[in-house]
Amino acid sequence: MEKKLLVEDHIRRNKRQTIVICSFMAFLFIAVVLSIGYILFAGNIIIAMIFAIPIAVGYVFITYSISVQTVLSAAKARPANPNNREEKLFIYKVEEMAIAAGLTMPKVYVQDSDNINAFATGKKPEEAVICATTGALRKLKTDELEGVMAHEMSHIKNNDILIMTVTVAVVGAIALISELVFWSLFWGGGARGRKGEGNAIIIVLAIIFVILAPIFSRLTYLAISRKREYLADSNGAYLTRNPEGLAKALEKIKEDHPRSKPKGSKTVAPLYIANPFKRVSVNSIWATHPPIDERIKRLRSM
Repeated sequence: MEKKLLVEDHIRRNKRQTIVICSFMAFLFIAVVLSIGYILFAGNIIIAMIFAIPIAVGYVFITYSISVQTVLSAAKARPANPNNREEKLFIYKVEEMAIAAGLTMPKVYVQDSDNINAFATGKKPEEAVICATTGALRKLKTDELEGVMAHEMSHIKNNDILIMTVTVAVVGAIALISELVFWSLFWGGGARGRKGEGNAIIIVLAIIFVILAPIFSRLTYLAISRKREYLADSNGAYLTRNPEGLAKALEKIKEDHPRSKPKGSKTVAPLYIANPFKRVSVNSIWATHPPIDERIKRLRSM
């Protein structure tokens, strides 16, 4: 009973933190739109919104529409082969975890890579995809693979796949709008027709903010990714009733040193259970995932 309460406490805390971070992302997007009003339209916020919102919404919609295909293509993933013994077991484990979580069976994909890793994607739970590397299928024991699948199933159950997809789209929209503003200033010399210099300081600050906004949004996206990993670890442990399985899988991921380089694109690195590229310090604000040692510690405290 105490372990169950501790897991639920982890879940509640991570959900609160994620709400705060997502709220900041929404605020950041609105602030970018308002800044455009001061920079390009002489402080006219309405015109700024008419200009920026359709572009942003269109970008988000397109990104959302092709998100699954984009991720699978970037990861160079393929459908799992039920005639292969390891991949057949993988399909069974995904089915078991889907039943345990009360979810529709996701589509099962495999990435041909010697790394131990996995990810989930999709626009909603009914259309979700779970993908694991061939290295994970070979190197993980049954309880470890089960722990990893429970982690990914938790991402689906918690709607993390939707949150991360929309967040990526918002980050891209902010970057796109900021770039449009930059080139408008470059070619047009900034907004014209302003009366007086009373808004000069605000305009300069707005320009600086718009330049820095893509960095802020990227950092916020990475912070969301790190928080969702903690939450999925907690949910996954609750789902299997065996935190040790996932803890041991993370230990293997930490000690894994494959001969071949990771396949796929760095753009989808935050979706994996652990960053396959591992070039950024886990304690860096640019890290896609929280420190594995801390994740293992939390799992073993449950």
